[in-house]
Amino acid sequence: MSSGIGSLIEESRHLERLASQIQGERQLVADDAQIDDLVSRYHEWFARCLDTLPEGYEERFQGEFEGGIFSAKIKAFLQAPGDVSPLYDPDLPDNPLVTYWSNPFDIAFRGPLLEQRQILTEARQQLEGAGTASQDLLLIERICRNFSEFLVPLANRSRGRDPIVLEDEYDVQDFVHGLLRLFFDDVRPEDYVPEHAGARSRLDFLLKSERIVVETKMTRSGLGAKEAGEELIIDIKRYQAHPDCGALVALVYDPEKRITNRRALEQDLSKKHDGLQVRVYVTQ
Repeated sequence: MSSGIGSLIEESRHLERLASQIQGERQLVADDAQIDDLVSRYHEWFARCLDTLPEGYEERFQGEFEGGIFSAKIKAFLQAPGDVSPLYDPDLPDNPLVTYWSNPFDIAFRGPLLEQRQILTEARQQLEGAGTASQDLLLIERICRNFSEFLVPLANRSRGRDPIVLEDEYDVQDFVHGLLRLFFDDVRPEDYVPEHAGARSRLDFLLKSERIVVETKMTRSGLGAKEAGEELIIDIKRYQAHPDCGALVALVYDPEKRITNRRALEQDLSKKHDGLQVRVYVTQ
């Protein structure tokens, strides 16, 4: 059964790609046939998930589909991907708290689907008797995937307070450092790996007990998808020489959306590299 769950997890990534192609910034970019295809594929996948999940997981999984009165989730997105939010007024200045779509992809589909993917992963771990290492990586994945959501209230503070805005990669490191310290006891910043090709590289953070390195990057002029990928490839080779590094997690923060195909970068590098488990997450 666990191998079947692995296939369902992989299929969820394909569903995510299909759904990401439905909405543009202010208009639908998919036709009715593409929307119907997504709806059909998702419902078929959803039914197989419920049949496969062990007891105790179905309710949480279904909740990410159903949503509620104050929480539009996948069901709402599939039923009305083209509905415009009643709060949106084209005559008013853009408000980051008011979305154009009633059921925007990132909130109503991608977020709940990531939760469903995590539930599937937890179920697979239970069936396979997975240890804490996989759970630690799942926790760090949630930090990376939701990093931009974490920043929203900081940029929109109440009572007239100045927003807290990330200006560069060092700011990203500071925030990630704080988030990691919420969940891990031994977070070591600015560790170093051995020399590679005559140069030494600083690790952003080493979780020594978990044997996980967390690397952060922030795109800017001169550091787009190509350059970030090249830097990560070099970093991977360096981290393979570190005695306390069994897994590398890289968060690439891309607020200006310089990386047009973030999933391609993630999928190209998120795999085992000569025994080193690597996971790359691009958040915008």
